[in-house]
Amino acid sequence: MKYNINLFGYNVDSEFKVENGILRVEIPEENQNSLRQYLLRVLPKYGRDVSENTTLEELIQLSIDAERTLEGHMVEPKLKLPYEFQPEIKEKLIEAAALQDLSATQLLIRIIEKKYQEIVG
Repeated sequence: MKYNINLFGYNVDSEFKVENGILRVEIPEENQNSLRQYLLRVLPKYGRDVSENTTLEELIQLSIDAERTLEGHMVEPKLKLPYEFQPEIKEKLIEAAALQDLSATQLLIRIIEKKYQEIVG
């Protein structure tokens, strides 16, 4: 069963599998890479030291620690993009973002991250 889960303020597409009464959550590798990039970007804002060499496991441990310290949930920083879109493009972006329960900026960041992973990865 495909399902979108929120991990540390970041929505990740995942798949829930139940085998012999045991629930497993699987996250595709490209989504794990996107989550990793998100955590690298966000954790310093919560006072955690990270670098490109920090593993996903370490990032998740730091994120859990940050959320326990906050007694709440981390959130993706809101960015004001320094450029304007054509009105019809902006409407499509806002509509697509709303369908995914994201802000338009968050959707743009995800699109850019996925394209970056395709090119660099």
